[in-house]
Amino acid sequence: MDVDTKITDTQCHACLRVAEADHRIANHLAMLASYVRLKSSKLVQRKPTITSEEALVVVKAIGLQIDAVSHLHRFLARDDTSDKMELCTYLATICAALRSAVDGDVDIIESFDRTCVIPPSYLLPVSQIVTEMMTNAIKHGKDPSGQVSLRVSCRHDASGSIVIEVCDNGPGLKTQPDAVKQQGLGLRIVETLTARVNGTIAYRSGPTGLSVQLTVPDVHG
Repeated sequence: MDVDTKITDTQCHACLRVAEADHRIANHLAMLASYVRLKSSKLVQRKPTITSEEALVVVKAIGLQIDAVSHLHRFLARDDTSDKMELCTYLATICAALRSAVDGDVDIIESFDRTCVIPPSYLLPVSQIVTEMMTNAIKHGKDPSGQVSLRVSCRHDASGSIVIEVCDNGPGLKTQPDAVKQQGLGLRIVETLTARVNGTIAYRSGPTGLSVQLTVPDVHG
């Protein structure tokens, strides 16, 4: 009787885990579909027609989100109780993919604290936010010579929260951040995604470039 009960409990646990994984993946796929619709809408609105390099960056950005869902699916299918995902692994993937989509005019410098971890539910929105931050910098963060230098980092701040920062060497914002968010659909979506991870977003603009910081509470702290 004890053996049968143990097997039944194990089977129930496995069923519940599969159901939870299916529910999360369904939510993440819905988010991915929204992201693709956003990108397609922005392409249609662009005038004049985008360049082949800009199109490649968009395709790479969508591919990154598909990869993120794939990573999540494999993670949730694992038979363990871990609820932590190493952030630097996925930030490095984003950097590598976008680096391969642009020519030599873009330099991406990485600085990642390997102790930064996030729950699985944060991976896709964080990935989407960072991808949007980086693609915006690639398009608009050029210095007078046409070069783009991006610094992408993650670290813990004094409170233990995780800070993800993307800095460029471009001209900075021409208007105040609040005005930019009202005008730009992409940045309004970033605000929505930031709320999903209980985070905050900050823009610091100056003559030597723009810094965008995403701060996420460390739920494992």
